[in-house]
Amino acid sequence: MAAESAHAKLRQYTTVWFLAASLATGGVGTLGAIWIDPGTAWFGWTAIALFILGIEYRLVVIRLSANHRPDAEGVYPTLGAANLLTLFRGVLIAWTGGFLAFGIEPSATPIDGYLLWLPAVCYGAAGLLDAGDGAIARLRGRITELGTQLDTEYDALGILVATAVGVFGDAIPAWYLSVGVARYAFVGGVHLRRIRGRPVYELPERTPARLLAAAQMAFLVVALSPILGTDAVAIGSVIVGVPFLLGFLRDWLHVSGRYPGIDYSKMDRQ
Repeated sequence: MAAESAHAKLRQYTTVWFLAASLATGGVGTLGAIWIDPGTAWFGWTAIALFILGIEYRLVVIRLSANHRPDAEGVYPTLGAANLLTLFRGVLIAWTGGFLAFGIEPSATPIDGYLLWLPAVCYGAAGLLDAGDGAIARLRGRITELGTQLDTEYDALGILVATAVGVFGDAIPAWYLSVGVARYAFVGGVHLRRIRGRPVYELPERTPARLLAAAQMAFLVVALSPILGTDAVAIGSVIVGVPFLLGFLRDWLHVSGRYPGIDYSKMDRQ
């Protein structure tokens, strides 16, 4: 009963937090429509940002039972400072995604001047918080399974959102959307193999994976800003994007038992 009560309180707490984040998002969108662009783009910004927040709410709620230490099962009744910072990172990702409205809405007034920096600032701030939430969790001795899972999910969602904003805003080559969907294609492929009863092998440790993800975030911040020209971004997308995609290809060959030179009869399955 105590565990159920803690979970119920945690869900209520999370719901209230996301409602507050949604209200803040609506307020920002309204101010944008009043002070910056009286057209429909800022209302589109609000709708897209709220949609992404809804996705994030779902990602969090279905994982609340993991709000415990890796070596314990008791669920914390609150999210804790580190996880709250992760949720705020999600708000910034949602706000970044809102700028899709300026790329897909034909009647939108193109953003210019200092507004050109807003997508990069939002996503860049989210990237900085990515380092902060883990540091706070370690400092406070409250590393949780929930935090680890959300970190992975928010990283993937952030890359997808930022690439979509860049592509539809004509700042990044269209093929780069494959970088944004790479992780989801990989997870979907693994899930399909399990449904079909095919073996799924354990992934080996891949130290560069985190570095490649960090490189993605850094590149996307720069690509979303007005710093680089189209040609420079196109070159950078190849330099950063191709190794990232090759990493997922390597992982797929591993989990599907097709990586050359490995005896999969001795490998553990997931």
